[in-house]
Amino acid sequence: MADMQNKGDVMLRVLDVKKSFGDLEVLKGIDLTVRRGEVLAIIGPSGSGKSTLLRCLNKLETIDSGSIEIEGKPLVRTGAEGTAQYVDGKAEREVLSRMGMVFQQFNLFPHMTVLENLIEAPVQVQGMKKADILPYARELLKKVGLSDREDYYPSQLSGGQQQRVAIARALCMKPDIMLFDEPTSALDPELTGEVLKTMRELAAEHMTMVVVTHEMAFAREAASHVIFMADGNIVEENSPKEFFGSPKEERTKLFLKNML
Repeated sequence: MADMQNKGDVMLRVLDVKKSFGDLEVLKGIDLTVRRGEVLAIIGPSGSGKSTLLRCLNKLETIDSGSIEIEGKPLVRTGAEGTAQYVDGKAEREVLSRMGMVFQQFNLFPHMTVLENLIEAPVQVQGMKKADILPYARELLKKVGLSDREDYYPSQLSGGQQQRVAIARALCMKPDIMLFDEPTSALDPELTGEVLKTMRELAAEHMTMVVVTHEMAFAREAASHVIFMADGNIVEENSPKEFFGSPKEERTKLFLKNML
């Protein structure tokens, strides 16, 4: 019964988020809600603000105004004076620790083995004992199909293998929400499938995910809802069936026509 109640928990709430770089307004008032176990796919043309939005969720970029809440805890709110106020250091770290992120580039430590890459943050950031995290790290490597690569260095792996290690590394921190920023865009087509397979498995296990992607098949099959962004706005949001089957906005129809 508790699981059924938790299913509707709001994991991420974004209200009226605005972000500019100088005179360029990149996010023009974004609202979105992601509930426990949902997979939100964000698609749209280059320069639409998708990656900036994702980077704002975990404070790789700071917003100008609006609010972001993670599992009901505020990360940033806008006061009466109209400027964004982030929570203090300890509260901020606690909120941000609930999210893991996977980037376009794999960002693995080149001088560390695969296994060392996985355990570095839990040991250094969370203060865990190496002996305590090793079994979980190995379990995650098995999950992404790389048990036999734990002693390899990143340079000895294919791009697809490196990205799967990056996913396992993010999962090793036991986040409640996973953010993916175009995780297959740096990969050759034949390597894309193995990364998407790992992500589909996470979706099937009801991991809450926000995925910026240009992989329409993934958005159609694995997402619980799809957002189309253009020019810093959310143009359309719907279930994959409705979004791909009968898009309502002309801008969406044009984009999909060029993509599919």
